[in-house]
Amino acid sequence: MWKFLSYPLDGKAFGYGDGDRFELKFVRSMCCGDTSNNSVFTMPTHYGTHIDFPFHFSDSGKRSTDYTAGDFVFDKVGVIDISGLEINDYLIQNKDLNLDNISSEIDLLLVKTGFCNKRNSSEYWEKGYGFHKETAPFLKQHFPNLRAIAFDLISLNSYQQREHGREAHKAYLTEQNILIIEEVDLREVDDQTKFKQLIVSPLYMDQADGAPCTILADIDEN
Repeated sequence: MWKFLSYPLDGKAFGYGDGDRFELKFVRSMCCGDTSNNSVFTMPTHYGTHIDFPFHFSDSGKRSTDYTAGDFVFDKVGVIDISGLEINDYLIQNKDLNLDNISSEIDLLLVKTGFCNKRNSSEYWEKGYGFHKETAPFLKQHFPNLRAIAFDLISLNSYQQREHGREAHKAYLTEQNILIIEEVDLREVDDQTKFKQLIVSPLYMDQADGAPCTILADIDEN
């Protein structure tokens, strides 16, 4: 069964650091005598469910249009559920990631932290975890085909560990060539969920450093 793993865009969700949000305005309305309903929206590129490209933290890094459509289709998806763990210093480290039951052939890793259940609280952006930079080479060593990591945090960068988070972004995006997909809706996903296929569909903008995206997952419910 196909399901969305992305959140619908609205202005209710927090931005990173409690920053700018999505805003939708109607510029024409049939209820006011116009012949159609038309709207415009504004938003940061790194808001809601979105993807980070290497250019986000490297002037020489790949941008949105340096990827093919096939780069966003994943056939071998693994899941780690760490929602029951206590994470020290707001940083997810190698010791927190149990890889024993995951195939070494995966091309996408989903990490569930449980923060998807705190999205409407300020704790979501203020106290959310980040990833230690050493997790990037650790995961690539175990999963040589890994092309992306996705998780239910507002960012790979914890607001409590911002300086380290910048280095972690570089470790994933440029050093290990792993795309970062942030703020994924994993409320109905756990480490028993089996995926047939998963598609990440970024808003197709030219030369972008990041983009909001829709995630479609074909989940095996047998």
